Amino acid sequence: MMDNHWRIRQRVVEQTPKLAKLFGVEMFQSKLEAFYLSSFRDSVHSVREAAIQHLKEIVDTFGSQWTVEHLLPKLVEQYSQSAGYANRLTTLHVLLQVSGVMTPDQCMQFIIPVLIKATKDGVPNVRFAACRNIMWMMENHNLGTVALNTVIKPALMELEQDSDIDVQYYAQRAIAACR
Repeated sequence: MMDNHWRIRQRVVEQTPKLAKLFGVEMFQSKLEAFYLSSFRDSVHSVREAAIQHLKEIVDTFGSQWTVEHLLPKLVEQYSQSAGYANRLTTLHVLLQVSGVMTPDQCMQFIIPVLIKATKDGVPNVRFAACRNIMWMMENHNLGTVALNTVIKPALMELEQDSDIDVQYYAQRAIAACR
């Protein structure tokens, strides 16, 4: 994980889910988790992308309860602490991966607030990624009409007037998905 060659780091990330499944949650948490989570902040995009893609295997292995109680707080904290916009973008993509083992209520409680926060980010790429992720969440999780109308739609409607045309476009697409 600490190798100078990014391809080695990428291969380690790709093999970590197999090790997690083989050795179990205790070994993963004590020996592999910190290194795996640090790969979300790697300087090389391919390493970050591999970590995002392979996280789904880990959460599928350890289940919903572990994901919500143990992993999700660490991921949300990474978003809050991240100074760089690439780290915030990575965290937004990571949240979609973990949502697969979560109920719609858990998604509304833990993931949607981070996505709504991201709609107010100072970087346009983060804002339009938030719109795209919200749209994905609406298409893949039954979030409920009350949540759509009271939380999600108002945040998206603000972005229809955004200074960035790409943000406006993705906000409009996400609003259309609300219908």
